[in-house]
Amino acid sequence: MAGLYGKDNDAKMIGSVGGQKIPPVDHYIAGYQAGAKAADPDLKTVNGYSQDFVDQAKCKELALNQIQQGAKVVFQVAGQCGLGVIDAAKEKGVQAIGVDADQSYLGDQVLTSAMKNVDQAVFESIKGVQDDTYKGGADTVFDVKSGGVGIGKTNAEGAKYAAQVQEIQDKIASGELTDIPDTVK
Repeated sequence: MAGLYGKDNDAKMIGSVGGQKIPPVDHYIAGYQAGAKAADPDLKTVNGYSQDFVDQAKCKELALNQIQQGAKVVFQVAGQCGLGVIDAAKEKGVQAIGVDADQSYLGDQVLTSAMKNVDQAVFESIKGVQDDTYKGGADTVFDVKSGGVGIGKTNAEGAKYAAQVQEIQDKIASGELTDIPDTVK
């Protein structure tokens, strides 16, 4: 969605702010970068790490720097610290993407959110116990196909791209699209 928005709005750059350089954070950011590049191969991506998941000022400063460099969309993958990213987007009139839960309630600047549907995982796990199909000691993956991850509500700008994003989600769920990187560039 960030890449499609960027392409339509002559953006040369999008940004992301992670809390720390750890695999769960990098998986989000790498997918974001790859999706944006798939939509617009000429789009530059910038990324920074706050080394903090709490202090909003640290994340806001990184986002403001990215916006000053030309980022038209900023993605937060930094928990509470990332709220500073969303605030920076509001302050500077650019788009933001939230993380983990639907953060659209934070303002019209929230294009969408990358969501972990933990409620779905809990529901399916409990259902498995009730149906006697739960396998203790085994990993259960909650992905796009199972509804374990997805996107939140979209703002007016994001709504323009909802169908195209859904097509990509469907390709991921069906296994047609599998070459999603997990390394941040």
